[in-house]
Amino acid sequence: MPLMMDEEMMDDLFGDGGELSIPPRPPSKELYERLDDLRRAGCCQGVAWSNWGCIASIASSGAILELRNLRCHPETGEWGLSDASLTAPLTQNSDGGPLKHICWSSSGSELAVIDTAGRVNILSLFASLNKPTLHRHCQIDPIDELCGVVGCYWLTPAPYQPNRTALLSGPAVKEGANYKYETATAQVQGPFHPTIGKSALICVTTNGVLRLIFPQVNGKYAEAHQELESVLSSDDLITHAAICPDKNGTLLIAFATTSKQLRVVRALIDWGQQKPAERGPPIMQQPLNPTIKTRHAAATSWLHDAPAEGVSALSMEASMTQLSHLEILPSCADSTGKMTTATIVAVRSQLPPSMSHYNQEVHTVVDRWEVRDKMQPVHPAFEQLSSRRNSVGQPPGSIVFLKKLEGFGMNKILLTVQPMNLGKVLFFAYSDGSIEYRDRITMAETFTDHDLDRVWHLSQIGFSYSEDEPCLQVALSPSYCSLVHIVNDGKVKWKQLEYTLGDIGTSKSDPQYSAVVAALALSCSTAVRRSVAYDDLLPVAHRYSKTNLTFDWLVELSLILNATLDYSEEQHYDVLIRNTALQLCLSIQNSLGFRGEFKSRSFPGKLSWLVLQLRNIVVLVTMAANLNVRGGPNPNDKTSPLDDAEVIDALAGSVKWIFELMAWLIDTLLTLSTSLPSNIDLTSSDGFSITELHGHLTSTNTVSLHLLLSSSTRGFLTAICRRLTHLDYIAHRAIMQNSTSSGTSAPNAQNNSNHSHITPQLRNAYLHIATLTTGTVVRIKTIETLLANLTTSIKEVYRNNPLTSQPSDKSRNAFETKMLFGGQFPEVFKPVIVELFKNEGLLDVVRKDIEPAKLFFADFSILEVDEDKNSIAKRKAAGRTMDSFRKSWLKNPVRKIGVENGEETNGTRSGTGKQDSRWRRCARCAAVMEDVLTERRALQWLIMQQRRCFCSGYWDTLMSGTTVA
Repeated sequence: MPLMMDEEMMDDLFGDGGELSIPPRPPSKELYERLDDLRRAGCCQGVAWSNWGCIASIASSGAILELRNLRCHPETGEWGLSDASLTAPLTQNSDGGPLKHICWSSSGSELAVIDTAGRVNILSLFASLNKPTLHRHCQIDPIDELCGVVGCYWLTPAPYQPNRTALLSGPAVKEGANYKYETATAQVQGPFHPTIGKSALICVTTNGVLRLIFPQVNGKYAEAHQELESVLSSDDLITHAAICPDKNGTLLIAFATTSKQLRVVRALIDWGQQKPAERGPPIMQQPLNPTIKTRHAAATSWLHDAPAEGVSALSMEASMTQLSHLEILPSCADSTGKMTTATIVAVRSQLPPSMSHYNQEVHTVVDRWEVRDKMQPVHPAFEQLSSRRNSVGQPPGSIVFLKKLEGFGMNKILLTVQPMNLGKVLFFAYSDGSIEYRDRITMAETFTDHDLDRVWHLSQIGFSYSEDEPCLQVALSPSYCSLVHIVNDGKVKWKQLEYTLGDIGTSKSDPQYSAVVAALALSCSTAVRRSVAYDDLLPVAHRYSKTNLTFDWLVELSLILNATLDYSEEQHYDVLIRNTALQLCLSIQNSLGFRGEFKSRSFPGKLSWLVLQLRNIVVLVTMAANLNVRGGPNPNDKTSPLDDAEVIDALAGSVKWIFELMAWLIDTLLTLSTSLPSNIDLTSSDGFSITELHGHLTSTNTVSLHLLLSSSTRGFLTAICRRLTHLDYIAHRAIMQNSTSSGTSAPNAQNNSNHSHITPQLRNAYLHIATLTTGTVVRIKTIETLLANLTTSIKEVYRNNPLTSQPSDKSRNAFETKMLFGGQFPEVFKPVIVELFKNEGLLDVVRKDIEPAKLFFADFSILEVDEDKNSIAKRKAAGRTMDSFRKSWLKNPVRKIGVENGEETNGTRSGTGKQDSRWRRCARCAAVMEDVLTERRALQWLIMQQRRCFCSGYWDTLMSGTTVA
């Protein structure tokens, strides 16, 4: 008898060879409970991802929130969810019931937390993702089950520039070997809060009241309300509501009642501000006194007899006569640019009536209505009724009606519907862990074609989420490239897009690799233009960071953003400092080059890490020198931060760091020629190849030459030299003044009206600064001369080259872009390099102006640039961490023995010696600064400038005794 059965025997046993059908996983008890919550009333979302990157979720107790965020682990450089930070109790179950719904404002900083009784807490974030401040407590709201919130919406903050449009990058269309990036725009629709950057919360309650909760001009929250629907019986109670902006600054409100009515109301908010009189307060300072005007627009029934296409008659069972979601989508432009109308989406889901029915399928039906306007016709007979020949009749206004669109269904339970890409695409998430993207207009699935010639999103080119675990709630990330979900056991988990179809390639000649670079550039640029977090893109790119993907991604991103990175013509340094695209690219470069605190960075990562810190110090010193803040004995007086001793003490570490950077820069350049291979001679143009030189620099992680030759980094060095010269002048002036004399003007006084004493503390602080400036290894003047000569040589080289001779030439910007991102120098830079290293060249001039012994014995540990094993081991054994703000060492805290309710119960803290002092750690680059609390207004103002890390990442506030979020 043969060991294996032939095909005929297999067919006899198992049929005609058709595929085996695996029965679906039975619904869990938790899914039944979740669907009951969705049907009972709207507004029951328990997890939400803010545009800042904070992930809030309601704890199992129902009284507090858990705050998490994506963060880079400082030890490994790997990304993951932070540990949960718990808020104080926001409600008591005996009062308004457990927390029911959370909703972030579009700015990402305000969070509405609503309990079962409809009472609203409003929390806000300022400097930390996990340290919210409670601005409005729900205790001021009444406890009434009829006041439960069934729909809410945050007003879009007014743009800082009037009529500013929202931008969407995409698609990327392949043209030859490269991609061309298209951009779509959309008008930002109101209504807006009168104060720029502020928002307000709109709520619809069960008993038909429209609530407007808004911040007054003094920052305190107030409320206005308007009856939306007259509730005369239980049939009139509202179960679900949705709100969206519409034309002319109005709101469209769709709501469903227990009698299965679907109604639409238009609302207008009048903020009650009068035009200011000639001597009256400006509009921004007038108290708000808003009123809400509503008008019923249309009505229909959301339940129809005919089942939707693709769903069996089972969909019309009793369980399908209950609504689980109601959404209203604002108008948007279609593929041809034509504006669509607002669309209402209603979702109904069915589960088997009993959990014991294993093989019964689940269903979801999606119904849609368009909110349309129609002009009212006038019968011709009415034109003959007027007896006055000169009278002119007014045509009747348009009426609003709901046009029913074709519905559809699927054999899944739909948990979340979220618009993306300016509302053109809808994100659908299901209880089995699967997701879909659907076209807003046709509702056909999209991002499924794997078209590498017209790229929109990572999901379109083979990236997907694993579908291995059922879930109850889902929240999409601000960049639309990852998600968090709550699984059956109540845990919050993060899911990344992953490529499981093989290798993407290693260069832009590989079609898949090139498409991945384009998709990352599109997603990042769209996120940046929307002012939302993009950190979840970094773990995706981190998997391929050993290839050239970081460099290629940044080049494409700079093209989309039209980033100007050429500063060889010495533009004003304020333009360089305000270049947010430059900071963005350097931040990504820094993050992808980070491998852990005690591991060497990649070459471009080390370069960007130093430049970002240099840029931050330029910003701090510039602001301290040029701006005035309120402070002193009279709160209305304005003083310079440079007249505050604590500010000068805080800046002293940065001054020392800059001088150490300059000394290290000169030291590495002077020793570079001795470490070069024999085939590289930098003293003549024929003695070296640019490619071989770049290879040696990257293999040894020597970034000094790039710091000097790149125009933007050279600009930062020049800017800080000028500011340090000014600070040195002020310091010597303060020392020379007699601290005991009266009426002596402050060292940074701008005019004769600003007089104060030079206190001993301020004089000692400036004495510290003067000691640093006079005791430096390399003088400021020496560096300034070197930078000026290099700038002159590079300008001459550019002007003599036909490709870069024009002031606005794109070729020159391309050269500067590659250098900033760690790429090769252009061939035209050979004479500049020779001028630097030749005998009697620029470096020889510097060598004659310094003391070799001081340079030889200099300690560069504050820079943390030495990456040999001994230096790293020594730094690790020291148990210290650099404060990125003060540029001083913080002793690592001792881990606490016990923690109760988020407060330490035992243990000690070391460092500055202050009790209960905590750290902030950047979620993106893992940098640390002390969470300083001070009553000094000038220092507090300076610390406020550090509300984001020098890499532009957001902070996590760490609990005392911990070093990782």
